[in-house]
Amino acid sequence: MVRVLIANHTPIHGSGSGTYILALATGLAERGHDVALLTPPGGTRVPLPPKIQHFEAHELAGEFPSFTGHPCSSRLYSQMSPDDLADVTATWERSLDAVIRDWAPTVVHSQHLWLLTSAALNLGQTVVATCHGSECPYLDAERSQHRRFQDKGSPAAVISISRYVQRLASNHLIAGTPHVAMLNPYDARRFHFRPRSTAGRGPRVGFVNRLVGYKRGDRFLEITRGLVDLVPDLEAWIVGDGTERPALERLSASLGLDGHVRFLGFQPLASMPDVFRDLDAVVMCSPSEPFGLAAIEAAACGTPVFVPDEGGLGELAVSPYIRGYPLESPAVVAEIAGLLTEPETESQRERRSLHIAERYSLDSYLDQLEDVYSGAIAHSRGEHP
Repeated sequence: MVRVLIANHTPIHGSGSGTYILALATGLAERGHDVALLTPPGGTRVPLPPKIQHFEAHELAGEFPSFTGHPCSSRLYSQMSPDDLADVTATWERSLDAVIRDWAPTVVHSQHLWLLTSAALNLGQTVVATCHGSECPYLDAERSQHRRFQDKGSPAAVISISRYVQRLASNHLIAGTPHVAMLNPYDARRFHFRPRSTAGRGPRVGFVNRLVGYKRGDRFLEITRGLVDLVPDLEAWIVGDGTERPALERLSASLGLDGHVRFLGFQPLASMPDVFRDLDAVVMCSPSEPFGLAAIEAAACGTPVFVPDEGGLGELAVSPYIRGYPLESPAVVAEIAGLLTEPETESQRERRSLHIAERYSLDSYLDQLEDVYSGAIAHSRGEHP
């Protein structure tokens, strides 16, 4: 059994990486591993499984940075100077050191190949890092000054959340660093098929994302404009919040979509399964998405999902369960309109959910993760795994 400290640079709730670490911690604890989490405080407080310890980095309360914003902190890495980045790294070192002294993990599993990973390496820990993709542009930008994980050593193992991210991250690791692509699992106990009723409402599409530039909410609104011409009673939900929301609200109005588009804002994790089930289709629009957990969660609830055939989202496309499309192609409008006017049966939605359960099961992921941990521990000891 492994004693693993899973550390994330944002709170458990409010981000994809937070959802990811909660799923991992729960699954590992159920397998008999000793598991602890380290995060900044913040977000909705819900009871954790009793076998999971949760430590909080109190120095970062309300001041933790993120890549695209977080409901509990607006501080962004893009706004920080090199000195600021060094200060945050030092803060993480202090927080990690206190937990390591108290809890003595065998492995530190850090989220994002970035400051938190650097802090764990500076403390001489056996580190497995998950690269979520958002950090890659920052690694690229600082490369002319220093190569963060080549000059001072790479983690014992790196997990990238898609083959797309694996290609981006490989350039920043010492040659020979164990580096695997493992598509993220989802919480099947929360996101699963349930029969629904559509009585009393018209067709409904959704866009579920942080409202930041690379998610391409503008493209979703353009697609919605085309759909309204073919499906006049269409309702479109935009679920999420972020810096682009005011611009998207203005664009929606300029496209004449008042009465069709609803901005629902950030929704808590507990409400998301019903949000997905209430949609007749989910449309993702980011050509550079590292993975796309929302697409998996929506499909697990039975909802048809459309994704661009680029980036990490393109790797998810398996028709008819998750359908790929060229981002700028007008043909996608007619395809979605056809689905809305002749909706899928409940049995078709249930088959989609079963496909996702088979392809993205947590058990299969944890089997691979345990192998990664074993290899990392052996690597740190100078042994052959």
